[in-house]
Amino acid sequence: MRPIYAKARSNSGNRIFEIRHENCPKLLSEYHFHRECQLTYIMKGKGQRCIGDQLEDFESDELTFIGPGLPHVWYNSPTETDQEHNIQFITLYFDPEALLSFCSLLFETSQLKDFLERSRQGMLFYGETKNKLKKILYKMLAVPEVQKTAYLFESLGILLHTQEYSKLSNKPYIDGLAGKDGEIIFSIYTYVFENFSDDISLDEAAKLANLTKPSFCRFFKARTKKTFSKFVNEVRINEACRLLVQEENPITHIAYACGFNSLPNFNNFFKSIKGITPTDYKNKLLSTKSS
Repeated sequence: MRPIYAKARSNSGNRIFEIRHENCPKLLSEYHFHRECQLTYIMKGKGQRCIGDQLEDFESDELTFIGPGLPHVWYNSPTETDQEHNIQFITLYFDPEALLSFCSLLFETSQLKDFLERSRQGMLFYGETKNKLKKILYKMLAVPEVQKTAYLFESLGILLHTQEYSKLSNKPYIDGLAGKDGEIIFSIYTYVFENFSDDISLDEAAKLANLTKPSFCRFFKARTKKTFSKFVNEVRINEACRLLVQEENPITHIAYACGFNSLPNFNNFFKSIKGITPTDYKNKLLSTKSS
């Protein structure tokens, strides 16, 4: 699956940045990239995200930075349309080339250039850096444009000097392209996301990658640090967790809806991944709701 180019900012004219607060039931869009940088704070919600060549879970209170040209997509699979299950997030976009051009009139920009290069692998922030940046994002939503600009530069001052982050992709991307490996991995991701409730075929996955089964298994594990079967079960268990939130869903029904062929099989995989049985997980959710 080759990433598509997308325009991130909706504003017109020559504005360098844009900030949005969004509340929506579904995050899945096409696997895409854009020239803008993207700072995203997940206020509420959970699911999975593909950034560069890595797929991981996301949850509330996560703050990420997507550099220019880095392919990405956030995925959740809600069937609900009620506001309670919506994903809420704040996103700050800015044009790195325009920002560099403007900043070069004010100060020496080597640190900014270095940061933008590092950001091509994506960044997941933690600690005081995350706390400071999310406060700035909240403030930007409620102030006039001039003050928004001041907060943009305040956030840049934090981003350029922080060490409180981990990388989100194993390799940097330029204009959304990182060779054939990235395309293969995301064609596999799409296949699993669209078919996890049915039989997932190793033969089909290997065919998508144009590899023999043994070669595909080695390829997938080398690039994702997990076996293909573990990845499939993680996707299925993630969906099961979402369904367990709904009190009316019997656990047996959830097991089969998520692609498991027996309840004991489902229970074993659930506990190995989540460290707790499906029944205990559901009881814990219900007790939290009632308290």
